[in-house]
Order: sequence, then C-alpha cells, then structure tokens
Amino acid sequence: MDNDIRYDEERIGMIFSDIRRYVKDLDGLGIQGIGDLSDKRNFYAASMVLFSLLNRVFDLGSEMAFAHNLGIPATYRDIFVLLQKQGIIGNDLAHDMIGLVTYRNLLSHEYHGITGKTLFDLTKKVDCIRQFVDMMQDRIQHNQKE
Repeated sequence: MDNDIRYDEERIGMIFSDIRRYVKDLDGLGIQGIGDLSDKRNFYAASMVLFSLLNRVFDLGSEMAFAHNLGIPATYRDIFVLLQKQGIIGNDLAHDMIGLVTYRNLLSHEYHGITGKTLFDLTKKVDCIRQFVDMMQDRIQHNQKE
C-alpha cells in the first residue's frame, strides 16, 4: 500500500455497510413510478432513506479525500471536485455526484418543498451512487494490495 494513503478501514467499512443497507431498503420500497410516492408512507420512507444514503456517500467521499491527503473539503461539492482533480473519479461522475448535493440539501433544508417528482428523479440517480461506491471500493482494494 502507498505509504501516503491511509484508510480508516473501520470507519469506511461501516460506511460501506450503511450504504448497502440503504440501497437495499430503497430497493425494497419498490418505487417504480411517481405514483408509488403518492402513498405517504412510501414518500417519507424514501425521503429518509435517500437522505441517509446521500449523507453516507458524502462521508465516503470525505474519507477518500482525507485518506489521499487532498485536504478537508469545505463543502459537499468540494469532495467531488477534489476527487476529480486527483483523478480518483472522472469528470462525468464528478458532475453527477455534485448534482446529488442539491438533492441532499433539498431533503435537509427544504423538506417541505420536496415533490413526488423530485423524489422519484432522485431514485433514478442511485446508479451513479452505485458507480461511485464501486469505484471507491475498487480503489481501496487496489491500494491495499500495493
């Protein structure tokens, strides 16, 4: 492993575990269309799961930035800018992940204004989260083998 890269394996392991659980929980809600969110239980469950998922994904990004000595991000957007500048993620994924920051902030600060459409649109973005998580997991495994 590169001497300059130091992962907090316990913390990152918990983050991966939480992310897997939240994705499974979201999949378990079976949201296939906006209509599925007309049921308030689904709407609020999806909102909370997505909020929790985004927070843990951002935690993962922060841990990666810290482990790679990229500095401490001042904002959630900075996490993905730092990772992109270092070549840890590509431009397209960085753009997608930065876009998720807006959704996270809506869920956190403008909860009363979230619509079924906004929430459904966010559920369709889980694939970029999966891509990001897979890339971070691969990177950690690769660096630990060196």
